[in-house]
Amino acid sequence: MVEGKKKIAVREGLYRIPSSPGDKGYLIASKCKDCGECFHPQREVCLNCYSTNLEEVALSRKGKVWTYTIARQTYPGAPLTTPFIVAQVELPEHVTVMSNITDCALDAVKIGMDVELYFWKVRDDENGNEVIAYAFRPITS
Repeated sequence: MVEGKKKIAVREGLYRIPSSPGDKGYLIASKCKDCGECFHPQREVCLNCYSTNLEEVALSRKGKVWTYTIARQTYPGAPLTTPFIVAQVELPEHVTVMSNITDCALDAVKIGMDVELYFWKVRDDENGNEVIAYAFRPITS
């Protein structure tokens, strides 16, 4: 990476990019201090009890594939080539996150499969900054 350039998120507010080699980054959620519900993306108002008493929290990095589909078409400029896996990943906080599943053969993905969060470089922007996205991949023993 060019000195002075930085890593930036594809979309701000969804996740924290790892800031050092030992840091793994995380998805950001809102947690209601009144009822305990978590939401991703973040919310201003709890959808369970309507409280505005929410705090920002880091979500777990491991989850399970709740459901998935194989994408066979995509939009121009998409960072993945078809076919690829799109899934709903359920995290321990009872939050379901839409994500790509990578590093997995199309016929190997299964509902209930254990997956882990990771971050990857999508591209460089016009200023030379690294544009970073998140995805999940199977947990290997």
